Amino acid sequence: MEQWVALDDGAGSHAPIAPFAVAALARFGLATACDQAMWKAEYKTDRLLKASPSWKALAWQEHGLVSLPCEKEQNDVLVWSGTFMHGLYGSDLPAVRAAGIVNMSAKDLCELLIDSTRVKEYNKLSLGRSDLMVLQGNMEEDGPFGKSITKVVRSESKPPLVRKTMQLVSVLHATELADQSGYLLVTRAVTEPSELDSFDAGLRSEILMGVNVIRKIEGEENRCLMINVNHIRSPMVPMMIARKIGLTAAVNFIAQDLPPFAQENNRPVGNDANFWEDMYSTLT
Repeated sequence: MEQWVALDDGAGSHAPIAPFAVAALARFGLATACDQAMWKAEYKTDRLLKASPSWKALAWQEHGLVSLPCEKEQNDVLVWSGTFMHGLYGSDLPAVRAAGIVNMSAKDLCELLIDSTRVKEYNKLSLGRSDLMVLQGNMEEDGPFGKSITKVVRSESKPPLVRKTMQLVSVLHATELADQSGYLLVTRAVTEPSELDSFDAGLRSEILMGVNVIRKIEGEENRCLMINVNHIRSPMVPMMIARKIGLTAAVNFIAQDLPPFAQENNRPVGNDANFWEDMYSTLT
């Protein structure tokens, strides 16, 4: 049974149930990213995992600092597809998991994804992202949502070949992993009744589940492992091609969108962005 959960009390503070709901979302997101039984590797990923013991261990490591795979495999982006078996809203839509090495420190990457003012630095199709409501804004001090940044954001983008604007309103929760080996960001669509009319001219899509697990790499201060889960509903994407678009977008977010940003910040770029066709990741 699906139920609505209030995030705020209408008077400028969070609803009493909100911290419990967000904590449950974070647990579910991390469990989803680590659930091997849910995911089926794509053909090239399956071949790589069978041939590379280092990547096989890295792809599903749940705790502690990670070790880099061998040098020739560090530019690979691994992808899986899967479905949620709960039978609830969105379970008919495909989900995508991706993993790859990013040439930024775990902390820098986490801060980049949290900061709404910086989205255009790595997302060329973004029209902007704004913070509608900040429930907690400090990952260093404990609060109702733990040591986290928790906020509701609205993002808009203009995908190619589509006349209307894509709009997303989501709760974003970012926190450090319990063993301090990295960071967890989870995102989930929310609805703000007072804002509904503003979506009439656009095309409203939903992040049913977005997960970014960012893990530190042992001995590599300016590199990290990124594991993403994308589960998105968008009226502009026909069901017959949703999986293909999702896979391509998930790969591009690691292989193409982030490396140019890292290069601008004087970090070496190892991913070959030209290898992937130009598709847009809707997570941001």
